[in-house]
Amino acid sequence: MATALLGAWIGITASMWFAATGSFSTVRRVLEGPDPRLSEVTRPLGPDQTRVVLRHLASEINRTYFRAYGWAQVALAASLLFLLLRQTPRDRVALAMVGAMLALVLALAFYVTPEIVSIGRALDFVPRDPPPPEMGRFRILHGAYTGLDGVKLLAGVGLLARWMVDR
Repeated sequence: MATALLGAWIGITASMWFAATGSFSTVRRVLEGPDPRLSEVTRPLGPDQTRVVLRHLASEINRTYFRAYGWAQVALAASLLFLLLRQTPRDRVALAMVGAMLALVLALAFYVTPEIVSIGRALDFVPRDPPPPEMGRFRILHGAYTGLDGVKLLAGVGLLARWMVDR
């Protein structure tokens, strides 16, 4: 069961990375080759405002996904930790790794993600040229999120590989 939970966690992480990176490229692709009906509907807005609206939509979708992803990770980590605590003999290395992964997830879910959401919403309709001052903090938080999530992913893959080799 622990292997299945960890595998699901790794799979959800990979799916989130795919979804998050694809949303803004989808906006670009839609705007570069718009359906004639979309062009007609958005004509009153103009291309720049249409881009802002579609980027805002992509941002809101990503925000929704990342909040749900954060809570799902907390549940997966807590469940995995519970299972590992019930095993005999206890795998102390696995407990330490999952405990560290849970700590990362809690930091991401309760601090980094809410900050990114708050700053991101404040930036959604602000002109980007010149870059607004909040953009620097947003990028730092986004980089921290990506880095910490990557560390967590590598720890999970390492633990899964360890279990596969040991069994």
